[in-house]
Amino acid sequence: MDEKVYDLLEKLYIEVQEVKANMGTKAELQELGSELQEVKDAMATKAELQELRSELQEVKDTMATKAELQEIKNTMATKEDLELVVEELKTEIQSVYDEVKELRNDFNILEIVTTKSALDIAKLKAVR
Repeated sequence: MDEKVYDLLEKLYIEVQEVKANMGTKAELQELGSELQEVKDAMATKAELQELRSELQEVKDTMATKAELQEIKNTMATKEDLELVVEELKTEIQSVYDEVKELRNDFNILEIVTTKSALDIAKLKAVR
């Protein structure tokens, strides 16, 4: 019986030694504890994760879908359309410019006639 107890104690001692060897030293455990604390400090809290989730949802809600972007693309004018509009505007601007030149000539003639009329009126008044 003593021998069985001795064998059990010996096995228990060996297992305790193995556990002790696997656990490491107190300094190693403290270092591991400080590393775990750093990891814990770096991790986001549940509230922070919820806030991020809300912000992401807001961004998602404001973004356009592929269908909306395709619709916008379909309604946009092409380069050819814009070139046609530019040509039409150039033609219209040129015609307005030509009309303004004609009006300028007409105003010059009107000014000359008005000046001559004023001169004639002044001569008539002088004769009187």
